[in-house]
Amino acid sequence: MIIIFAIALMVLLPSIIFSKLYIAYRKERYERLFRKYSGYAVRFLIDELTDDELKELKSLKSKFHRKVFTAVLIAIDTAENKVVSRKIRKLYLDLKLNEDSVNKLRKRWHQKIKGIRELSHMRVKSENKRIMDYLQKPNEILRIESQMGLIKLLPFVPFAFLDSQEKPFTVWEQINVFDLIRKKRIEIPEFHLWLNHWNDSVVMFCLDMIRILKQNEAVPEVLKLVSHDNDLVKGKVIKTLVDLENKEAVGKLKELFLLEELPNQINIIRSIGHLKLESELSFLLENINDEEFKIRLECCKSIALIGEVGVNKLKSLALSGDEELKRIVKHVLDPRI
Repeated sequence: MIIIFAIALMVLLPSIIFSKLYIAYRKERYERLFRKYSGYAVRFLIDELTDDELKELKSLKSKFHRKVFTAVLIAIDTAENKVVSRKIRKLYLDLKLNEDSVNKLRKRWHQKIKGIRELSHMRVKSENKRIMDYLQKPNEILRIESQMGLIKLLPFVPFAFLDSQEKPFTVWEQINVFDLIRKKRIEIPEFHLWLNHWNDSVVMFCLDMIRILKQNEAVPEVLKLVSHDNDLVKGKVIKTLVDLENKEAVGKLKELFLLEELPNQINIIRSIGHLKLESELSFLLENINDEEFKIRLECCKSIALIGEVGVNKLKSLALSGDEELKRIVKHVLDPRI
């Protein structure tokens, strides 16, 4: 065994050493070329690039060199400066670097991602149909990159990909899309347009966007979903109506109260409390003696949120209520909480 391990070590050690040396060489070469081509790109932007340098760039054949130069252009480009972006894109197309990016879409998934990033950054729309097809792939990372790419490539309808979103729209995908909205200053659509989507995960994403972006004009469409078959969607609907502070929705929510499961009943009570409506005090008092502890607790919290009238009502209830209610009121009114 010792002899076998010794032979294996003698065989593997040169390979490991060679691999590490090669990786270090590639890294050093990449950094050297990146600095060189960065200088070329800067001189191109200020119209100081010589004819010889431009000729050198146009004659680039090495995939490695072209890869480095593409990375340079993307690194220099900034969405804040349209003049720079226009010049960078022109150079990218003149050197036919877009062909390299398109070729990456025919390779393995990690190469596809690089191709999507390059094409979307340079606003090359020739492969939009192919990128849209990736939305249905099982690879979540590829789907996310496709969504990000299409938002950039379709500035006038950046969320058109939602129309054909068949796969579950995961939380991770939603976070990435929202982050792109926040950073890229993309024109925000009216998210209520997708509230009738067959994919419940898309509907819940749109409800979140309506709530976060305060799209109050969407309230009539949101109200139509209070009887949705999916309890998770209904929960989002209630939260959206609460955060939009829509008082007209209270009547509809109260009608649903007895028909709902416990989580949504709690959400309804909580929503009334957040709206601080004194007119709904009687509804909260009707349910304060419910046999479910969580409902009693939420009713007390919501009554306290109404203000002085609610606090005084809780104090009087603490004198005449059962022991459990007394403990709940004491907890709710504790100034340390």
